[in-house]
Amino acid sequence: MKISAFLVATFFALTLVACGKPTVPESASDASYGTTHEGQPAEGRNELPPKQ
Repeated sequence: MKISAFLVATFFALTLVACGKPTVPESASDASYGTTHEGQPAEGRNELPPKQ
């Protein structure tokens, strides 16, 4: 029983180390909002709504 608890705890610890934590982009700015990773305007359902 102790060995299985140790293995579960070890597996959990390794999972946390491997996955890490969620991160955000370093330079989140409005300048590139609504563009693709290539800098092109988004198309289709990903387009920004028209400015009012």
